[in-house]
Amino acid sequence: MKLIEPIECCKICFKELKNNTFHSLLNNIEICNSCMMKMDPYFKTFYIDNIKALAIYRYDDFIKQLIYQFKGCFDIELKNVFLGPYRFELSLLFYSYYLVPLPSSKEHDEKRGFNHVLESFKCLKLPFLNVLYKNKNHKQSEGNIFQRKDVSNVIEIKNGELIKCKKILIVDDICTTGSSLRRAIELVKKYEPKELKILVIAKRDLTEQEKEYVKGKIEII
Repeated sequence: MKLIEPIECCKICFKELKNNTFHSLLNNIEICNSCMMKMDPYFKTFYIDNIKALAIYRYDDFIKQLIYQFKGCFDIELKNVFLGPYRFELSLLFYSYYLVPLPSSKEHDEKRGFNHVLESFKCLKLPFLNVLYKNKNHKQSEGNIFQRKDVSNVIEIKNGELIKCKKILIVDDICTTGSSLRRAIELVKKYEPKELKILVIAKRDLTEQEKEYVKGKIEII
């Protein structure tokens, strides 16, 4: 009896994959061209406390739903859809960097069975330094931009000496006000990294009122 060969399907829409371009083969892309277009990458450069940052996507409704399905509905199959299409280019861009992920609470990681930031960035095949941690359960998504809690006493660092003289890339899934990233920058800088940059999956565009609220804290170019 002849076995039927498995069909590779898009991780988002489940349609058969027909990626036959050099780029798709180079990156081993797990989503179809249609879904990639819906994700609409824009590679936005911005600065937080004078540290250069890069966002791959705009945090629109489509990306928001995908991230929620991934980390809120525990859909581990989506781990490579965000950075996977550009893993080769990003690995070259940040070659020799160590990834320092923004932490989530231990309770949330245990509930979903994985850490969403670690899983998303593993495809870059760069070394991790898990030196940041949360000392209590706290969700940045609680409330709007004006109601968010101060994270200065929530995120802490351990074994920070591992950072010294290394090229560090702070990574996270979403940037809104940048408060968590600013805290991470503050902590990492104390250990004198050789270089420091930021990479996030998505960045939410702020309203005019929100821009005024965070004026001077995030610079877009």
